[in-house]
Amino acid sequence: MAEPARTGSGYREYDDDAATRLLFVTRARKLGLACEQIVELLPIWDGTNCTSTHDEVSRLIDDKKVEIADRIKELTTFAAQLDSVRMILETSPAPHTCRTDLTCCMPSGTGTQPTTARPDGFVPLNGLTASLG
Repeated sequence: MAEPARTGSGYREYDDDAATRLLFVTRARKLGLACEQIVELLPIWDGTNCTSTHDEVSRLIDDKKVEIADRIKELTTFAAQLDSVRMILETSPAPHTCRTDLTCCMPSGTGTQPTTARPDGFVPLNGLTASLG
């Protein structure tokens, strides 16, 4: 988009086409489209090609919904892992001093307590598999 003209007081002054283009970009961002996707959409739309843009935006929305569903699954798994760690922390008494592996206050993963805990209250945990990606 070309540099807009400036008013005497320094404000940008957009013509109707530029304002419409900015509205297009703003709405695309609100739909969660990445800047790269918007850059690809602009030449398809070009202010006049509504049918092709309509079809492409519909496809991008479908793709975004799949991404969201995948992310929800990841976050649900991660939340369950956090609940497991919280349960272990709540059911394991803290020692008087931290262990060098920090499992007493900052567990490295999730798991269930073994049927027999060590005399010092140590509870080994499995590796944390969730990522915040």
